[in-house]
Formats: sequence, C-alpha cells, structure tokens
Amino acid sequence: MKKCILGLCILGLTNLICAQNDLAMVTANVDNLTAKSVKTSEINNAKYLYSSNLDAQNLALNIKKLQKIAADYDIKNDVVYSKNKTITYDVVFKDNANIINAVYDYNGIIISSEEYYENVRLPYSLTKALANEYPGWSFAKSNCTIMYSKNGEVKSTYNIKLKKGNKMKLITR
Repeated sequence: MKKCILGLCILGLTNLICAQNDLAMVTANVDNLTAKSVKTSEINNAKYLYSSNLDAQNLALNIKKLQKIAADYDIKNDVVYSKNKTITYDVVFKDNANIINAVYDYNGIIISSEEYYENVRLPYSLTKALANEYPGWSFAKSNCTIMYSKNGEVKSTYNIKLKKGNKMKLITR
C-alpha cells in the first residue's frame, strides 16, 4: 500500500517537471512582409447592425457583441428552416441577463427585434447630463432597452437607478 501511494505521488510530480519548457520567440522583419488580400463577407443584416448602432461609439461592448451575433446569424442553416414556406422565425439570443428577441423573415433578414441589456455602460453624453442634473447622486444600476423595426426607427431607452445615501431615484431616458 505504501508503494502504491509513493508511486502515485512520484507520478503526480512528473507532470509538474514537464511543465518547465523553454520559450521561443520569432520576430519578423517588417520589410520582408508582403500584403495579403483580405476576403470580406457581406453581412445579411447590415441595416439592422448599423441602424441599431446609431451612436455606435457610445454603445457598450456587450451590446455591440450580442447585436453582431444576431446580425451574423443565418436562419437558413438552422434545422427549422423551410425554403418552401414564406414564414417568419423567432430567434432568442441570450448572454447572461442580456437578451435579443429577433424576428427573421424567410430570407434571413431581421424584421424586428426587442433587446434588453442589464448593467450596461452608459453613453458619456448621458452620464454627463445626469451628473449635471443630479449632483451628488451615484449610478447604482443601468438597463437599456432597444426596439428595432426594419421599416421604422430604432428606439433606445435607458433606465438608470441613482443612489444618494438611503434615497433612490429611477430615471428613464
């Protein structure tokens, strides 16, 4: 029994010994590099992606990432897709508490979407305006709701919870 335990300990230590490998680094001479052409692919839902990002620089990264996933999604590759029927498809994208409910047509184009994001970074212009309007208040929580329609405008709403001591305020912008 002692030999088995001792053997297992030695066997376990051999894994640690092998982990000490030499590192190698290769540097390339910039003058010798040749430019390669980059193949770009067209996004099916570019209108959705760019219209919902009206102020793209101010949107939080988690919003941009989930919207990019929804825009890149191809309903034609899904098992529920039927090329013989002209129907719509409801697809739900979730990332933690962030949700996009998107409606795709039979061509794979997003007709409409309802998006809800929790604890997002607020745009700088909004935080500046709220800080000036409510001095001394801190940001406790912020949620964003985005409504997209292919034929309509994009509506973004931020629900911000402000805190000052024991007081709380709910602001909608």
